[in-house]
Order: sequence, then C-alpha cells, then structure tokens
Amino acid sequence: MIMKKRLLSLTLAQTLLLSACGQTTDNTAVADKNTPAPENATIAAKVMAVSGEQAVMVSANRWLGVHPDSGMQLRVNGNISDSKNIPAEFIDQRTDEQGVLYVSLDSQQNRLISYRIQAEQISDLRFGPVLPYPLEGLCLYQPADNELNVFMLDENQMAHQLLISLTEAGLQQQEIRQFPLPPGSEYCVVDDATDQLFVSEENIGVWAYNARAESEVVRSVVDLVRPYGQLSDNAGPLAISQGRLLIAESGTAVVRSYVINQQGVSAAEHWQLDQPIAADSLTASLHNGRTTLAILDDESGALYQAALTLPARETQPARIPQLAASAETTPVRKSGDAADDPAIWVNKQQPEQSRVLGTNKKYGLYVYDMQGNELQELKAGRVNNVDVRQGFSWQGQAADIAAASQRDRHAIALFHIDPASGQVSAAGEITTTLDDVYGMCMYRNNAGEFFVFINDEDGRFEQYAITDSQHGWQGRKVREFAVGSQPEGCAADDSAQRLFIGEEDVAVWTLGAEPGDSTGLTQVAAASETLVADIEGMDIYRTANEAYLIVSSQGNDSYVLYEAEAPYRYLGRFRIGINAAAGIDGASETDGLAVTSAALGAEYPQGMLVVQDGRNMLPDEKQNFKYVSWSEVKRLLNLH
Repeated sequence: MIMKKRLLSLTLAQTLLLSACGQTTDNTAVADKNTPAPENATIAAKVMAVSGEQAVMVSANRWLGVHPDSGMQLRVNGNISDSKNIPAEFIDQRTDEQGVLYVSLDSQQNRLISYRIQAEQISDLRFGPVLPYPLEGLCLYQPADNELNVFMLDENQMAHQLLISLTEAGLQQQEIRQFPLPPGSEYCVVDDATDQLFVSEENIGVWAYNARAESEVVRSVVDLVRPYGQLSDNAGPLAISQGRLLIAESGTAVVRSYVINQQGVSAAEHWQLDQPIAADSLTASLHNGRTTLAILDDESGALYQAALTLPARETQPARIPQLAASAETTPVRKSGDAADDPAIWVNKQQPEQSRVLGTNKKYGLYVYDMQGNELQELKAGRVNNVDVRQGFSWQGQAADIAAASQRDRHAIALFHIDPASGQVSAAGEITTTLDDVYGMCMYRNNAGEFFVFINDEDGRFEQYAITDSQHGWQGRKVREFAVGSQPEGCAADDSAQRLFIGEEDVAVWTLGAEPGDSTGLTQVAAASETLVADIEGMDIYRTANEAYLIVSSQGNDSYVLYEAEAPYRYLGRFRIGINAAAGIDGASETDGLAVTSAALGAEYPQGMLVVQDGRNMLPDEKQNFKYVSWSEVKRLLNLH
C-alpha cells in the first residue's frame, strides 16, 4: 500500500507539471484544495425498479434505462411501458426542434443509436455506421441549435468529436477532430452554456477541455484526489444539473458539486449517500426544480435513485452566436501556420467573377475564384498581409493594385490586377526602412491618391504614397508614427479618411489617414473579454447608410463588430461554425480577414466576409480561407 501511494503521488506530480505547461486561464479554474468545502450532508438513496447500467428520468414516474444484456426499457410507475431488444450502453440527451433526442451505443453492433420517447413508446430509432474503435464513454454537445456533436472516448485513450445529424437514411456522423486523453479516462459530460468538456481520469481527478471543435486542445484541472485536491479517493462518473458539475466518487459514496461559469469551476456542496454505493454511472435529471440522480452501484449492479435541491443556475453571459461559411478555398500548400490574410477584388462588370487574394506567409500569394478554387499561385516569398484598391493606373493604363508586406526583403510587394479579368501579376517592390515588416493595409483618399501603411513588429508604422510613372509604380514615404507594442492588422476607411490599427495585446486605435493628419491615437476598443487578444485581422464594411469595423478576436475564435464612426459603438460578435450540409468546418484563430459591401451575385447580395482559418477540419487539412455572406452577418446581429 505504501508503494502504491508513492507511485500515485509521483504520477500526480508529473501530471500537474505536464498540465501546467499547456494550461489556459480562460476556461477553467482549479478547485482550491485549501478552501474547505461546505458542510457534508447525507442524502437518501433507494434502489430503483429500473433495470439497466444507466437510466434517466423522462418525466415524473417515467424512467428510461439501458443495459448491454437486457436492452432498452421505458418504465412508467415502475411497470415496463416499452422495451427494445437492443443491447445498449450510455444515455445522453439534448433538445432539438422536435423535442428531446436520446443517444446511446448499440454495444452489439458498436454503433450509435438515436431515439425519442413518444406516447409511452421508444420510437424514431436511427442507427449510425459501425465505429472502428471500442468505446469507454460518450457525451453529447450542442454548440448551436442546429448542430449536435458527440464526444466518444475510446479504449486507446483518444477522444473523438463527431458531427451527427438525423436523416431518413439513419444517423449520419462525421469526425471533426480527435485528441489524446490521459490514461484511465472513462467518463465525460459537456456544459453547453460554457462550452466545457469534463473528463474523469481514474485515480487522478477531473479535467476540463474547451468543447468547441475549433478550439485549441488544452486541459485544465477541475479537481484532483488528495492530497492534491478535494477528491477523497477516486474520481468517478460525471453529470451536470443547474449549472453544477456533479462528481460521484467511486470509492466513498460521496457526490461532489462544483459551480460552473465562464471562468471555470469552484467547489460547492458535497453529500454522503446513505448507502455504500461504488458509483459506476451517474445521470442527473431536472424536473420541477428538483435534481434526481440515478447511480449504478458497481458492486451489486443495482441502480439507486437520490434527490437533490440545487439553487438555480446563475445567469450566464449570452453564448456567442454562430453562422456558417458558404464556401472555403483550396488549402494552401504549406503545412503549419501558413495562410494569413485575404483581400477581395471586385469585378465591376461581372461581380460573380470577382477574386479573393490570400497570402501563404511561407511561400507567396494565391488567387481564388468565388467558389474557393485556386486560380493562380505567385511565388512572392514570405508575404504576410495583403490589401487591394481599384481604379488606379499602370504606366498610364487602367489597372487595379494589390500590395503585400514582404518579410524577406523588408519591403512592400506590389501586384498588378487586370481590371477586366482579375489576372494578378507581380509589379515590383518598395523597400521600407523597417527592420521586420509585419502587417499592412492600403488607402485611397478622396483625391484619388493611393497609399500603403506598413508596420514593424516593434510598433513602428510607415506610410507610403504610391504613384504611377512610365517605369511603373513608385513609392515615397510620407509619414511615420508608432504604437507601444506589436501591431499587425490595419484597415483604412477611404470615405472617412481614417485609419484603424490593431495593437495585438492592447487595443484597436484610430487616427487620420492623410499624410498631414495628427499622429495622435484615439482608442476604439481595448483588449477585453469581448475583444480577446491577439487583435489581428480587421476591415471596413461601408455603404451609403452603414459603416462597420469588423475585427478578429483571435483569442476566442470570434469576430467583433463596431460602428466605424465615433463613438465606435460595440454592435455584437459572432463565430463561424460548421456548415454541416456543405461539409465545411468553422473558422478558428483567424489571423486576417477582408470584407466588401459590393453585391457579388446571388450568393453574396450584400457583400462578403473572407476570413483565414487557423485549423482547417472536415477533414483535417492545411489552412485555408472561409467565405461568409454578409447577409448572414446582418441577420445574426440584427443589423439594419
């Protein structure tokens, strides 16, 4: 026993050290082992008539149970109302537009099964394809009303996150991502309100992960076994009710609760069951303000019922709404963090033939059509940010222009765009006096003059006037200014002659865009829980009646919208989620973005938003860019 305790202590110490290396601070908080939990109370547990390894209360006196030997049973007032001869394990549930949907595992065929309870019957059974791995546990996650995910924990300690949908053909599923779990991980549960996945690790404790498919895979401690945490002996099965995470300790007949919020978890009440139950499954069903637990005793195989009265969940901040991308580009050809910043060129004669330019900061510049197909590849070196302006000239002939920050030569790379076809070609460079160029954007003033703003990682900005000549485009530095730390994204509002810049960890600032304007900065928005650093991509959406500034909130995979005119009022934020019908994943860790208000055909009647996607999934591929109809942004945020 002494040797086992020493080994456990060593394992825990190593686990905590490894976790600390990658732990985030915005999704969970460690339950403080030095803070005494509330007074222990005893609750009564009684054996249930339900036969199963797991059960949930459908409503008062109606229970649904599943068992790999006796199948599925629905009991009303203790009597079997309906049963299915399907060996089943696990139950989780979510509510959709048709009511409550239950999901279990058909353990004989090793496939998911979904079903409903209607008129005292188990109905609408749909089966998924056979899974290629044996399961230890599963739990559902509903990131949006029109999307349902399932986490499946396999016997090789991998978590698989799948997108599932109901069709006439059955239960469709597609893996979004997978990630490793610690040894002995068996139980899981998800809190949809805060997008947190909780996983119980045998002999160690409970961990939290961000459940969003687009999030980084990082775990944080919820609680650990003593002496490192409050768990007496061993973490067991998990459930959630009233915004509380419930942990049934498998060796002590104790149930612990933890308050869940956006910042993490904190220890709350705990209870001693009045029966010596070695918990092997746990569900929590809320009806009429009361939480009813169903707990499987691993020793006797009996299900026990216990009741709790928990306080109502505290009001949580509204979940960030999400919309779906309508198209995505061909992935870039370099692995890792490669795709960075897009720009939109509008075909004035045939809007449906417009183009999207996108940088591969390890290689060059790509040109895509409106369906996301790659049309051109320009080997321009390490170009980071790109922007476009139209209505210029090249050696006296009509031309459009693109500019990009060229990091290899500390320069501004220029590109000629044929105003009729959208064909892009290299058109020289302008050497800057910066040491490490990073972000840039373009500006055209009311006099029809063209400029490029380019910045250095140390915070310096330079403004260059671009002019046409018989030798091509020339550049002349006309202004310098700086912010206090690293910038990247910037965007010019040509109509208002204003420049917006992002100081990555600090704020969005604005100043006049003309060479003779003051270099004094006005704060638009500070980095905060709403606008989460890094602050990178940004652009202006302007019509005759609207002027919006959209900014990439990279730290929480969202996009924040402000009025582009003083006082720069905050209008809302959103995420780009999965388009299940089109098989397009969402967007995460967006570096650069671009927006236009030009009508670009039936798909984009009010313009489009293009964003870089830091994690390109469905399937897992190299980075790319996502297209979003601005009509969807307006609808989601109720813009008028």
